[in-house]
Amino acid sequence: MKSAAWLFLFCLLGSSTAFACATGEERCVAPDQFQLSVALGAGQRSNPLHDGDSFPMLILPDFSYYTDSWFIDNGTLGYSLRQNEQFAASIVVRLNAEKGYFQRWFAGNLLTMNTAGTQLPPEVDVGTEKSLAAVSISHVKKRPTAVDAGIQFDWFAEQWQGRLNLWQDLSSKYQGQNASLSWTKIWSLGGGHFDLNATLYWKSARLIDTYYGVDEDDLYYLQRYQGRASWQPEVRFGWQRALNQRWSLLTFFRYLHLDDAMTDSPLVRDDSVQTWFVGVGYRFF
Repeated sequence: MKSAAWLFLFCLLGSSTAFACATGEERCVAPDQFQLSVALGAGQRSNPLHDGDSFPMLILPDFSYYTDSWFIDNGTLGYSLRQNEQFAASIVVRLNAEKGYFQRWFAGNLLTMNTAGTQLPPEVDVGTEKSLAAVSISHVKKRPTAVDAGIQFDWFAEQWQGRLNLWQDLSSKYQGQNASLSWTKIWSLGGGHFDLNATLYWKSARLIDTYYGVDEDDLYYLQRYQGRASWQPEVRFGWQRALNQRWSLLTFFRYLHLDDAMTDSPLVRDDSVQTWFVGVGYRFF
């Protein structure tokens, strides 16, 4: 599996990792402490794109390492500017996860060209103009791998965490921005630990257009679409129960709603992305 796919998986686990705070609470990470765990089980992330394959999840790694200043947490590299028991501000860098919907296509579904040098589906005659209401991801040009950099603010309390992320495209692949605001509630009940997370994502028009737009660089008969800024709310519910110091049972479900800026694209067939996982976790460190 390519590194981009692994980093996408790490992002899936982002809301269940330990918090970057300086308290002695259970979900906090002490400086110079490395944590590594792996979840084994069954799960899937749906793909909202036409001809996009669902992403199976059988092995989910979860790791973090914090020093007094630097940290890496499930694919996010950061540097702490300020940190205390209630608040943290950090500079962060990560791979943008948007390409994850296209990743399986890059792995094995490359397009071929006919002898005339024009790429056409069977139902399109050469020399005719045709607009398709639904566009397969296999008919559009390659989507880029982008690197985001930005600032992250965390607020902590005994049973909740708030987080604000502001991102800018560092690699100049889509030349835009994105942001997220999340709130997580954590509580214990019946020997298990529950977490409920609500997140609102904002993605700039340049980001949406780069990944979900269809422009003049794509095949002539495809329906054209220019992306707009998108607001995408998400909810996540998780549960974990420790069996001993190493093993635990865990499950989570995530539902991401896609607005009209996404669903108006001829590449998109569904208005949601659903992710679920059920399995057991093993903690190495």
